[in-house]
Amino acid sequence: MKENINEHDMTKKMMEVIRGGYRSKLITEAEEQPSEDNTGGDQKDTISPKEGDAVFNDEYKKLSEIVDPSVGITNFKIYPVDKNAFIEGNIMNNRAQFKMELNKDEVKVDTGTIGLNDDNNEILKKLQGYFKNWKNEWAKKINTEFNQKQN
Repeated sequence: MKENINEHDMTKKMMEVIRGGYRSKLITEAEEQPSEDNTGGDQKDTISPKEGDAVFNDEYKKLSEIVDPSVGITNFKIYPVDKNAFIEGNIMNNRAQFKMELNKDEVKVDTGTIGLNDDNNEILKKLQGYFKNWKNEWAKKINTEFNQKQN
């Protein structure tokens, strides 16, 4: 038996999709995959730049030139919807770790096994200075570049 459909209702649904209501109607790959972030929230609009991506390489280059060549990035996430971003990394081949988060007031540093001598204190001071500039830069980027990609 052939099912009859109400053409008026189908037309309304199609027009809803055309007018932009498709985001709530369509299942995307990001929704099907479990969230990889460890910030506690279920983020479907998370951007995770990896080594080789332009954004990742740009941040890595700035960190190594401005702070110290021994600085590396281990985790980088951008949350355009929540207007947040963070970078985690290591200093001196994993002897110390840091985390910079846009919605925080300071960079978190676990000095680990580096010991606090004059050279290491200088790296930590540079990291603090870099964080202030990074925070201002990413506040602008999320509101412009990454906000537009979500629309």
